[in-house]
Amino acid sequence: MEYTIVLIVHLLCAIIFLGYVFADVIVFPIAKKSVGEKVYEEVKKSVAKRAIKIFPVSLLLLVATGGFMLSKYINSDLGVFNTPLQQLLMLKLFLAGLIVLGVLYSLYTKVTNKKPVDFMKHFHKFVLVSGFFIVVLAKYMFVA
Repeated sequence: MEYTIVLIVHLLCAIIFLGYVFADVIVFPIAKKSVGEKVYEEVKKSVAKRAIKIFPVSLLLLVATGGFMLSKYINSDLGVFNTPLQQLLMLKLFLAGLIVLGVLYSLYTKVTNKKPVDFMKHFHKFVLVSGFFIVVLAKYMFVA
């Protein structure tokens, strides 16, 4: 039962996290063309104001619950790369790790007022594509 609750929290946090990224990458640019630059900036600022309160908590819970679930399939007794499930899980962990590192880097640049590297302009696109593959791997690893 405990695992099921953690799984549900993990899925809800993933929906929140990827939902915001999807809106930022796909929905907002379309809206920008329809409503104009000024209204677009106001709407995006308003959404970002709410998202900044929800986004870090959902990411933290996503990572924590993911780590909890990971320990069921990868540990000192079961090994790390012994089964196809473990191999795909490690690939998921790698992609998720890149996302977390990108978020931490983004927070670091905001706190220190440093200019982020140019790639960070496209970070949400990377997160959306990586998130898609993480979701597909999450389903595929139990049938591989």
